[in-house]
Amino acid sequence: MSGEVRVPRGAARGGRKGERGLLRDPRGKSYFHAAPSAQGGLLRDPRGGNDFHAAPLAQGGFSYLFALFAIVLVGLSMMGANAQWKTMMQREREVELLFRGDQYRRAIKTYVEAVSTAKQYPLRVEDLLKDPRTSKRHLRALYPDPMTGEAFAPVLCGNGRVKGVASSSEAATLKRDNFPPAYAQFTSATTYRQWIFQYDPSQVPVQPGQPQPPPPPC
Repeated sequence: MSGEVRVPRGAARGGRKGERGLLRDPRGKSYFHAAPSAQGGLLRDPRGGNDFHAAPLAQGGFSYLFALFAIVLVGLSMMGANAQWKTMMQREREVELLFRGDQYRRAIKTYVEAVSTAKQYPLRVEDLLKDPRTSKRHLRALYPDPMTGEAFAPVLCGNGRVKGVASSSEAATLKRDNFPPAYAQFTSATTYRQWIFQYDPSQVPVQPGQPQPPPPPC
């Protein structure tokens, strides 16, 4: 036997098997899959011979659900923020409506009282900018209705003269209480159209013992 090295048959078989991707179980003669099998996306169940999916697939599904849940949360947050913004803007317009409407009421009052011998309401809203009787200016500008962006609707007397203004908006009001005394009647209003800013001398409080001034012809 010149230079030959004999290899036991069992060892040779084991070597060939190992070259094909199998390893010998040190506790017996059976074989199991080697680690490269797991690299293909499957792992051997240690309790049996079945394969199951590796962890990266489960992690991908969890990431998708987490992203979907995050998108839903962002959408709900944006909806809530948008509703709060609209409510805030409506309350600011209500404050502006009370201010502008009161400016009209005060201007009509000074127009009526500008000529004590002939008290009357203006024929047009524009007369508040320049009184045709005295050239006096009772209103700084013709403020638009902040609820609609358009001109206030005039409130007319029976003779066609203007005794007040009102919003033309049919939107429901947010403010229902804590109005100034001159507008206490607004507590029963449900729409902005019912916020009527008018001058009525009979509703103006007078000093005790003084007679109530008569209203202008209307």
